[in-house]
Amino acid sequence: MKTLLLALTLLPFLATAGEKINEQIEVPVNKRIFIDNQRGDVRIEGWDKPQLQITGELDDKAQGYRLEDQGGRIEFVVKMPRNNNGWNRGDGSQLVIYMPNSSELEFTGVNATISVKNLNAGADIDVVNGDINLQSISGNISVDTVNGDVSAIDLKGDIRYETVNGEINDKDSQGTLRFTAVNGDIKSKTAAQEVRLENVNGDIDFAFVALKSLRISTVNGESEIHINELLKGAQITYESVSGDADFYFPANVSARFEIEAHANGKIINELSNDKAKKAKYGPSSDLEFAVNGGDADIEIDTISGRIELRKKN
Repeated sequence: MKTLLLALTLLPFLATAGEKINEQIEVPVNKRIFIDNQRGDVRIEGWDKPQLQITGELDDKAQGYRLEDQGGRIEFVVKMPRNNNGWNRGDGSQLVIYMPNSSELEFTGVNATISVKNLNAGADIDVVNGDINLQSISGNISVDTVNGDVSAIDLKGDIRYETVNGEINDKDSQGTLRFTAVNGDIKSKTAAQEVRLENVNGDIDFAFVALKSLRISTVNGESEIHINELLKGAQITYESVSGDADFYFPANVSARFEIEAHANGKIINELSNDKAKKAKYGPSSDLEFAVNGGDADIEIDTISGRIELRKKN
């Protein structure tokens, strides 16, 4: 009797255990790879072989998978029940995927953590809940997540990050950058010369090697911006509601500055002897000046934040 009860106890576990997978398919030159895995952890690496290789274990709730050449792309889809009730129970897929490094990647998931590295033709990654880790990817790169952090190292090309709730940490990127966020801190140490950021709540920490164009629009949050070199003809536009901002410029910066602070905002200038002027009526103040020929244009506007212009050490 005890043996029978033990067998009955184990039966549900055995019935829901994830299916093992070990598949490989040839990939024509430059064909796109599409991967749909709704839950679990996925590691994707580029290699110099013309094959897509998938190993690991499928989601406990999976109803098999589909791997085929659809003409325009190679598709790997983990089939999940149409009714997603009970998806939170059981384990998601645990997959290791190797793909040609010359192929573009498109990945979609719901509750999925993904890491990707060593791709040369770009990546489009879209998840709802889960962290995204990227390394050594070039091309057109698009990263979208609702709840999850993004960590990226050594990306090159046209790079776009978008998140609702989560932090973004971008390191050693090159090309053009765009950040869109609602809640979460954003940090970037970059060689990108064209950068745009739009966010609501969260701190900003930027370090630029050389900068040609920067546009920042933020509501609440502290901003710290370090610029090693401001290129000739560069343009910087910064707008905030209540966030404070510290700008660090090289001592020899050549730029024209136009700064406005409203509703008790404050302006501190350490680049020259010019001082902010208080408005005759109301609590606003403004500051206009140029240093070293004024080769770049910098416009800064805040409602109630503090703006500080500082020299880099």
